[in-house]
Amino acid sequence: MKQKVLLLLFFIPYYLFSQEYIYKEFGLNEGLPSLQVYNIYQDKNGIVWFATDRGVANYNGYEIRSFGVKDGLLSNVVLSFYPQTNGRVYCSTFDNTLFYFDADFKGFKPYKYNSILTNTLRHNQTIQSVYFDKEENLHVSSIFKLGRLVINNKGAIVENIKRKALPSFIKGEVTYVVYEKHDKTLFYYVTDDISKLSPKSVSMLSRDGKVEIIELPDSEYLVYRNENDISVRDKSGKLITKIENSFRPLVIKAIDSSHFFIGYLFGGGTIVDVKGNVTASFLKDQSVTNFLIDREGGYWFTTLYSGIFYIKEPKIRIFRQNSIDMPIYSLTKNSNNELFVGYDNGRILKIDRDNNSIVYTNSNNMRRSFMEHDSHTGYSLLFYQDQFVKNKKQVKVEPHQAYVLKFSEPAEKGVLVSQLGGIYQVDLNENQPERLISLPFRAQDACYWKDDIYIGSPQGVYVYTPEGKLKALKNQNKLFGYRIDDIDYNEKRNELYFASLGQGLIIYDKTTEKVKAITRKDGLFSDIVNEVHIENENEIWVCTNSGLNKITFGANGKFELTGLKSSNGLLNDGISDVEIINGRVWIASKKGLAYAPKELFDARENNTNYLLRVKQVLVNEKERGLESLNGLSYDENRIEFNFEAVSLKNEGRLLYNYKLEGLDKKWYSTKNRKITFSSLPHGDYVFKIAAQDPNIMQNAGFLEIPIHINAPFWKKAWFIVLSVVVAVCIVYFFFKLRVLSYNKDISRELLRILVKKIKRKENYFVFKEAGKDIRIKTDTILYVKSSGNYIELVTENKTYVVRCKIGDFIDVTPDSLEYLRIHRSYIVRIDKVDTKSKTEVIIRGEKLPVSASYNDAIDNLVF
Repeated sequence: MKQKVLLLLFFIPYYLFSQEYIYKEFGLNEGLPSLQVYNIYQDKNGIVWFATDRGVANYNGYEIRSFGVKDGLLSNVVLSFYPQTNGRVYCSTFDNTLFYFDADFKGFKPYKYNSILTNTLRHNQTIQSVYFDKEENLHVSSIFKLGRLVINNKGAIVENIKRKALPSFIKGEVTYVVYEKHDKTLFYYVTDDISKLSPKSVSMLSRDGKVEIIELPDSEYLVYRNENDISVRDKSGKLITKIENSFRPLVIKAIDSSHFFIGYLFGGGTIVDVKGNVTASFLKDQSVTNFLIDREGGYWFTTLYSGIFYIKEPKIRIFRQNSIDMPIYSLTKNSNNELFVGYDNGRILKIDRDNNSIVYTNSNNMRRSFMEHDSHTGYSLLFYQDQFVKNKKQVKVEPHQAYVLKFSEPAEKGVLVSQLGGIYQVDLNENQPERLISLPFRAQDACYWKDDIYIGSPQGVYVYTPEGKLKALKNQNKLFGYRIDDIDYNEKRNELYFASLGQGLIIYDKTTEKVKAITRKDGLFSDIVNEVHIENENEIWVCTNSGLNKITFGANGKFELTGLKSSNGLLNDGISDVEIINGRVWIASKKGLAYAPKELFDARENNTNYLLRVKQVLVNEKERGLESLNGLSYDENRIEFNFEAVSLKNEGRLLYNYKLEGLDKKWYSTKNRKITFSSLPHGDYVFKIAAQDPNIMQNAGFLEIPIHINAPFWKKAWFIVLSVVVAVCIVYFFFKLRVLSYNKDISRELLRILVKKIKRKENYFVFKEAGKDIRIKTDTILYVKSSGNYIELVTENKTYVVRCKIGDFIDVTPDSLEYLRIHRSYIVRIDKVDTKSKTEVIIRGEKLPVSASYNDAIDNLVF
């Protein structure tokens, strides 16, 4: 009876599954001005532009920026982008006007003859194709309009079909769609007269006034769309394949020489080959208005009602089982390459080689179920609902043995079951009975190595010997003191691998007894490792909290690290387990099950050009051109660089490595997009900067910007030579005057004597006293004393009281060099001083005080 109940618990069928892409949504919360998006375009700088019914927006991998009428748009309802060969990108509006922006965006500018457009086209004749020829003549076609409209560069209409009668496609008569290839621009229009076509023009029958034509690159195929039908044709217009549609098509977009995209109204989008086979489907039930494959291989979808959807890596898919929406903790496969997925709620999902799935076990107690398969013997061990099933036979266990934490990888001796207080040994060959090894700690995982058992625990690594002894290995090597959640043995390399929490992957080489760790410093995504999977002798997989790494071992202890994480398109970064089946990597995480081709993990050079550019340079906070940095003046020494690299896949996580050669001796890294150098000394510099994916230890090419700051004039050669000459002259006169002038103050005496030699006439000081003008010789003045707003002028013969402040006296006297201030209240005439000290000077026997603040002046007064 028990066996019947057991069989009922197996193979509960659920075939409701889907294989989906991993989408990132952009909506109003992310900065879009509207959820109604019509068109998408990526410019030469990598920036993606969106046309919406609320203006234009762009995205640079960091933020979405929106533009409206206030920013120069002619209308908020922008329908499409039309890039031209001269670098301009024209935008059409719902009102049939055109405006444009340049590849290096400096704002929006209107087409100067918009009034002619709006007056010529009817309200329902929406612009559908735009082309500017070499003479800047505008060629426009519109829906429901016969022929093209051509406006020359002077604003004159040179071609236009005017008819009062209804167009022939409305009356059901035969019309033609004409297309012309101009450089990289495909221009097309509808007409009923093909008698005067140019040699470049090709026509094909059409019964609709609303058409779209695209050309598949490097091929002879065209794809034609009207209101309801899509067909593949050759360059002559001959029908090759008619595409069957269940929904109304909204857009067609070329992908490569044999594939194109179709967006449907409420039908999602598909990629179709030229034979009509659907190779991929997206966004079921959405109305997809346009499609773009960006320069990093990401897929972008614009929709009519739901904003924008983005797939970072289209090769990564989600395997979604509708009845199970729980975190996944384990993966294992059997000898038939069938995958078993363990969920946190206790269910195990089985996925066969054709991707069909069934629920293999269904737990009622919501505890985790565990399963392992021995690929050599074909035997298996299953634990679910507190019961062990070995080779489809139930094994009796005690209640205290029923709380399982993990199964080890199957070995020749069997499987080790880690539990809260021990390890349960199970021999799959049934040569030995089950045995419990009691432990004084929680066992996270265990692994056989010969007759020893290595045990991982929260306290580190232990080894259990055949003699029943338990030994902690942290005393042997401190790396063994970290928590270990998984242990695996690589028999061919004779190495034990430990998944640690804090030291990455620990490798114990049992041949040499050497222990080492591969950590973040070596390129591992995280030092917290959840699981290790050995694929073969030289390839192992490391599941971390920050993504999935593959390690490929080479000769002489060298290894190569590659990997994927959420920034590369994974579902999330916390990876629980991994399994490889027929070149497909199955990846378990807390958010579900994903898979990717193994080739995505192949090592490759980082040839990505992140289109790094300097957007703005500020010198002393004023915008300057890059060319001006080669001739800056000495005081133009504050330089700010505003730069940007675009990686839509990295979403603002790019690193910028920079160095100012001539100043910096090492490289610096930042995530900021602005670098400022303040107070640079004069000299020559080279500013070097490169963008780097933080997951790849390799720069993607440097920008080099030369800078030259001129020296100030006093540091230039001519000024230095002149200064040396002046200094020599001063020294010469110093020695000459020192002998001739009895050691008086050098500089002052030099100037005084020079002035006296030049001006041999006598000097007079003129002032008023009692209403009279009085003139006295300045060489008779002994000193000046302050008395409020007056001064006392003491001469050899008399004292005068003059209305003047003492601070103004030196300014008004004609020979100011002859005087020296010694106190706030006293000024003395230098050649009248008889004696000096730090506290007083004596003139004609009269002592005058010296302030401490004027001691230096007295010291320089040489007798």
